[in-house]
Amino acid sequence: MELVYVGVLLFALAFALIVIYISFVLKRVSSTMETLGNTLGEVEEKLHYITPEIRNTLHETEKMVDDFGDKIKATDSVFKSLENVGTSLNSSSEMLAQQANKLPEYTSPQSMNRIAECIRWGEVAYRIAKKWKHRNDKNELMAQDENLPIKK
Repeated sequence: MELVYVGVLLFALAFALIVIYISFVLKRVSSTMETLGNTLGEVEEKLHYITPEIRNTLHETEKMVDDFGDKIKATDSVFKSLENVGTSLNSSSEMLAQQANKLPEYTSPQSMNRIAECIRWGEVAYRIAKKWKHRNDKNELMAQDENLPIKK
């Protein structure tokens, strides 16, 4: 029977140790929960301050995004124009390449003689026009000197 008393004593000691251990754990959990409660209280206070600021920031960001979208749409015409310029330059480049391929036709001796003859006739026409204009200017000056009405 003494063995039963010793077993009950050991069981009671083990139970007491478990109760003491659980009480320490619960004390730590209690202090942790208290600290967590205080921290959450501070966070809640800060959130009451920060939330309106975040809303204002979001509204301002929304306005900026809308403005940015409008400005992007405004530049669409510029990029379309640049695309048209690029297409025109490409077409011009192709035309110049085709004309460059035809260039040997214009450098033949026959073509060169025709071009030189055209230049000579152009020079003759220019001299005649210059003399005719000079003659008309003299006639106008003479008419002014004689106080005659100028005929046009």
